[in-house]
Amino acid sequence: MSDADTTPHTVGHAASRRCAAVRVEAPRRHGLIEHEVPAPHAGEVLIEVAAAGVCGSDVELFEGRRPAPYVRYPVIPGHEWAGRIAAVGPGVEGLPVGAAVVAEGFRSCGVCVRCRAGEPTLCTADYAETGFTHPGAFSNLLVVPSRLVHLLPAALPPGTELADCALLEPAACVAAGLLAAQPRPGGHVTVLGTGTLSLLAVQMLAAYRPASLTVVGRGDQHFALAESFGATRCVRSGDAGGLAAVDGRADLVFEATGAAVMVPLAFDLARRGGTVLLEGIAGTGTIEMDPDVFALKQLTVRGVFGAGPAAWSHAIDQLRTGVLDLPSLVSHRLPLTDYARGMALLADRPPALKKVLFLPV
Repeated sequence: MSDADTTPHTVGHAASRRCAAVRVEAPRRHGLIEHEVPAPHAGEVLIEVAAAGVCGSDVELFEGRRPAPYVRYPVIPGHEWAGRIAAVGPGVEGLPVGAAVVAEGFRSCGVCVRCRAGEPTLCTADYAETGFTHPGAFSNLLVVPSRLVHLLPAALPPGTELADCALLEPAACVAAGLLAAQPRPGGHVTVLGTGTLSLLAVQMLAAYRPASLTVVGRGDQHFALAESFGATRCVRSGDAGGLAAVDGRADLVFEATGAAVMVPLAFDLARRGGTVLLEGIAGTGTIEMDPDVFALKQLTVRGVFGAGPAAWSHAIDQLRTGVLDLPSLVSHRLPLTDYARGMALLADRPPALKKVLFLPV
């Protein structure tokens, strides 16, 4: 093998070998650092980050509320991102330098029983994920395993920029649930929440041509947007009359509020024999519910934590075919130097807030 075959190919910032990043040293302790850029090893890819999205789990990481097995301090956060390949390590094929890409966050072992069964998000090895246990995309550059990388379409939909594609990570999580639930055209669907996951679900579910697509939210600030995506009815979670009109009717309920009190509501809104997808992570809170609701209503209940390769491919296909409108879900584009402001926005959740993107500095 020649030297050219064993030396990483580079482009852009990779040649400088140093870049800026936000590093969280410990809960509520962070700083903008300049660090050495790691050269990609065999089977790895160096990415020049276009943008990284901020998730509620990033706030948990910053505030110290994320369970200990799911974070490793100090860490450069950022698991929702899009970028371009800046360099590839030895043995990497089919991923050309300069190509626009995203990548799966979960770094599954690939050899355990669950991984061999095609369920990498249930990997039995120690938890490993970009942005939580490994350096993430709140940085100009990051290194990821090439096996996790997905190429984006050469031409993005009109109005969509590469930075917007950071939302493909939550879109893949939605896709994971819908691929499992297999919604049918003409069905009745209810989506709980008006955050990023819920609005992405509205977009994808509308493509199934449901007979009804109800959105339930605490406030109405995003109802107009949900309707533009295909929602046929929007109801406030405190509107007893509005909820009564859809109670027990949904073939599929998609819950992504992250509020524990909404879980029993999801079961109430599903019809007998219906399916409930739980994608919200509450983190705290307890609920009271009828222990026989699953048996008496013969519900199918599925939890979703992350997304595997098939879900990522599906989300990218949804982007390619025009199902996903990603730019409409972004409200803030901040430089990495405004990390503290980004965390405050997610913690305070002002009414107009949608997705916050960090742009490299």
